[in-house]
Amino acid sequence: MTGADVIGPDGGAPLRVEGLSLLTGRDILLDRLSFAVEAGTVLTLSGGAGAGKTLLLRALAGLPPKGVTVLGDIRIRGRRLLVTQDGALDPLRTIGAQFVELLGRQSGLDERTALRRAAEALERFQVPAAARRLALHPQELGEAMRWRAALALAMAAQPALLLADAPAAALDPTQRVRLLSDLAAWTREAGTALLLTGRPQPDPALTGPADRRLVLAQGRLEAPEEVPVPAPPPVEPAPSGPPVLSVRDLRVAFPLGRGWRGEERWLTVVDGLSIDLAEGETLALLGETGSGKSVLARAILRLVPPVGGQVSWLGTDLAAAPPEAMRRARRDLQILFPDPLAAFDPLMTIGAQLAATLELLLPPRSAGRSATDRAARLAEALEEVGLPAAVLDLYPGALRPAEAARAGLARALLPEPRLLVCDEPAATLDGAERADFLALLRAIRRRRRLALLYATQDAAEGLRIGRRALVLLLGRIVESADSAVLAAGARHPYSRALIAASRLARPALHGDPPSPLRPPTGCVLRLRCPLAHDGCAQVPPTLDPVAPGHRVACHVAQDDAQDGAQVGGQAP
Repeated sequence: MTGADVIGPDGGAPLRVEGLSLLTGRDILLDRLSFAVEAGTVLTLSGGAGAGKTLLLRALAGLPPKGVTVLGDIRIRGRRLLVTQDGALDPLRTIGAQFVELLGRQSGLDERTALRRAAEALERFQVPAAARRLALHPQELGEAMRWRAALALAMAAQPALLLADAPAAALDPTQRVRLLSDLAAWTREAGTALLLTGRPQPDPALTGPADRRLVLAQGRLEAPEEVPVPAPPPVEPAPSGPPVLSVRDLRVAFPLGRGWRGEERWLTVVDGLSIDLAEGETLALLGETGSGKSVLARAILRLVPPVGGQVSWLGTDLAAAPPEAMRRARRDLQILFPDPLAAFDPLMTIGAQLAATLELLLPPRSAGRSATDRAARLAEALEEVGLPAAVLDLYPGALRPAEAARAGLARALLPEPRLLVCDEPAATLDGAERADFLALLRAIRRRRRLALLYATQDAAEGLRIGRRALVLLLGRIVESADSAVLAAGARHPYSRALIAASRLARPALHGDPPSPLRPPTGCVLRLRCPLAHDGCAQVPPTLDPVAPGHRVACHVAQDDAQDGAQVGGQAP
């Protein structure tokens, strides 16, 4: 749907765009866009990297880049404000001073009135001790708090139109969905038209806080495709053989130097985790930033040194394995990183780097292969992941993100591994490209009968990929069960919040995650948990069975087993 098809109802809309085109030289960057955003409504505009979302918002804000010609009609009723991707605030001035300046200039408020409105605005975004925060500089706030301050500053100015370019994109899912839900609720109450940009969602049915959604692709606006909800993957039978990977009481900590009393200080990232993985089994590691899932994935492969515990692969303790044994193990154990381009050497071609992997990791009996045999092997590896052989001659910088992800997968598969560790392998991909890559990964895993360890912040994605799932919080397992069981009835409040955020429903958790340097006593979730009581501060909960194959570390999980939907999330 393009052109006039996406124009909203007429009459008093704060933003109305008709036939907008952005040109530079002979290039058409945006082509005849037409749409409207009515008062008190939320329109989300999604699109892949380079689609032109930021360019469009800058043009709507009256700030087109130099050399860009704007054609067409942009009609704006009332004041407009643009919040950029970084939510930039002046680092040299306090939060309060920035409120006073903006509200004085935009609304003519005196300093006292402006500071009172500033405190009220911060409280609307659940900033504790809001009045005291006004004396702080932006860099004295955490990332989530800075975003609350930036959006509160924008809304306090009472704009008729708020343009927000991928706000809070770097925040953890539970924080971002809650923040955007609060923003959408405030704009509806104030009658502000809100235009949000962001990455496309795999499932267009997930609209989050939006009243309407549009997609920007190849310079044109389209309505979201009606994509059928994917059928759940076939339920795999529980593995019957012994585990090939066994992790026992693994602990990873990093030294922080000595405190003022001379005592050694450590940051514990993985705290006594134990997992088993059988041949061909899939296990998802779910958790947000700081949960320990990425460090756990790397520690299993000895890319990060543990300070305690044991990692056993086919009976060999990798933590104590000599170099030759570790080299043999690396043929079986491969990893995919969040940024595949960063994992390649920018000064070597893809073909040279894949050939180096063959030389380094293949058994000695394969070293005598001719150059023709090696070239054929590399071409076959690329063909398996859907890339042409011509990619072998390219440098990493010439690859698109989707091609780089597939090239990284091809390199990982070259040694014919038995375990593939995936640390957010599709983090750089959006929408259809992300879905296609994950479908390819699942197909290859089934065909090769690989064991798979998949770490992700996206609970819905992890539960689709893993037969079992572990939910991690500050280095500990808080819930463990089959993925189908977790998807239908997670028992831990943190698990429910992750699942709710993945469905773009507002999580019930409040506040910000605690610092891993100073975790709370007792349950580490208690300061954010809606179910916490005084007993939660006394003793850390242990991971106990609540049903066959289902374990939970929570003092209130069993008492609240029937109230999952209310605790996990609510409609935005």
